[in-house]
Amino acid sequence: MAKTTDVPHELRALNKIFSEKDYSWDYADSFRDWIDFLVESFMPVRQGEYERLKKKHKDLDWFVRMTNEWVMVQHRMINDREHGWYDSLGTLYEILSSRGKRDALGQFFTPECVCDFMTTLQLTDPKPVGKTINDPACGSGRLLLSFHAHASGNFQYGADLDAICAKMTAVNMCLHGCVGQAVCMDSLNPDDWRFGYEINKYLNRGGWLSIVPIQKEQCYTWRLWQQEKAEWEKKKAVNPAIPAPEPPAVKMSKHGQLSLF
Repeated sequence: MAKTTDVPHELRALNKIFSEKDYSWDYADSFRDWIDFLVESFMPVRQGEYERLKKKHKDLDWFVRMTNEWVMVQHRMINDREHGWYDSLGTLYEILSSRGKRDALGQFFTPECVCDFMTTLQLTDPKPVGKTINDPACGSGRLLLSFHAHASGNFQYGADLDAICAKMTAVNMCLHGCVGQAVCMDSLNPDDWRFGYEINKYLNRGGWLSIVPIQKEQCYTWRLWQQEKAEWEKKKAVNPAIPAPEPPAVKMSKHGQLSLF
C-alpha cells in the first residue's frame, strides 16, 4: 500500500480499496485487470473480460467497489475544477509506479497544469470545431482531455505503444464525453498496430458512452498511412528518387489538422 502522504486526498479511499489486493496479487497485475474491467464496462457487446476476471479473482466485488469509488472521485473533481477534467487513473498509475520497478508500470505523465498550458497554445480564436486532435504518444490521455474540456466538438485521437496507456486513454475519453479513437500502436511505425477502440461513436447523435473494438482498417491514422504509402508508390514509379513518406505523427500538422505532440 502506498504511503498515505504520497496519495492525493481525493484518491485515498480509492487507494485503500486498491491496496486490498496487495497481499494476494502483484499490484501491476491488479491495476491492469481493473483497467480491463473498466474497458469492458463501457462496451455495448461484452468481450468475455468479466468471465476471465471472475475466474481469476473468484468474484468481481473488488472491481465493482473500485469502479464505484472511481466514478464518485471523477464526479467530485470534475465539478470542483474550473478546467472540467481530471485523470484519476493516470494519477493512481503514477503512485503505483513510484513504489518500485514493474514490467507493466513505470511511466509518469504530463502534469495537468502543463496539459492546460499546451492546450491554450494550440487554441485559436474562434475555438476549433470539427478538427482532428491528435496525440501520438498519449499516455493516459491527459492532453486530449484538456483540449476537449477547453474546446469540445472535435475528433480526439490518441495512440500509445503501451497497452495499459491505450486502455486508460480509452476509458478517460469515454467518461469525459470525448468522441474519437484510442489505439495501441507505434506512431513512428503505423504498420505496427496492436488494437484499438472507437470512443463514443454515437454520443453526439443522442447515444451513450461507449467503447467499441476496431480493426486496423478502421483506425484513423492507419488508413491515412496506407493512403500515404500508396500515393508514394505511384509517384516513385515516375520519380524513383522521391523521398519516402513520413508517418502520420509527423504529417498530421501538414494536413491542416491539430497535433498535441
